[in-house]
Amino acid sequence: MQKHTQRFLKKIVKDIAFTPIKCYNDAVGMEGRLLGVDFGLKRVGLAVCDSGHIVATPLPVCYTKSMRISIDSVARVAKDKEVNGVVVGLPLNMDGSESVQSGRAKAFARNLGKVTGLPVELFDERLTTVEADELLKEAGVSKAAERAKLVDSMAAKVILQCYIDNNK
Repeated sequence: MQKHTQRFLKKIVKDIAFTPIKCYNDAVGMEGRLLGVDFGLKRVGLAVCDSGHIVATPLPVCYTKSMRISIDSVARVAKDKEVNGVVVGLPLNMDGSESVQSGRAKAFARNLGKVTGLPVELFDERLTTVEADELLKEAGVSKAAERAKLVDSMAAKVILQCYIDNNK
C-alpha cells in the first residue's frame, strides 16, 4: 500500500467517532476482563483485555459454519477466560448506515448475551480490519495468506483496544 493511502486511512480511522452502539444485559460501565469479538460468517476473531482495561491481546480465531456454532464457541472462550463482559464489533458502512452484516452482528450479540448472561456491547468497527492488516504488515507478516489467518483476531484486538481507550 502506498504511503499516502496509509496516511489517509489512518486519518479516517482517527476521525471516526468510535462509540458504543447498543447494549445487551446492562453493559454500561463493564468492569473486569473483557472479550472483544470480530464476528464473521466463516471466522470469528477474538481478543481479551486485562481486568484493568490497559491492553487487549488477540486470541486464536474460531472457525465456524453457523451462528449457533459461533455463539457456543465464543461463550466457551468467555467462560474459560473468566470475562465479565463482551464487546462485539458492529460493521457499519463508511457513512454510518447499517449493512446486512450489521444485522447479523446484532443478532449474534443479542443471542450471545442470552446464552452467557454477560453484558454485551456493540461497538463501531469501521476500518478495524484495514488497521489490523496494516499492523500485521508492520509486524513483518508479509504474506497475504499468513495475514488472512491472523487478521480477524487482530481486528478483534483493535476493536477491544479502541473500546477500552474510549472508555477511560
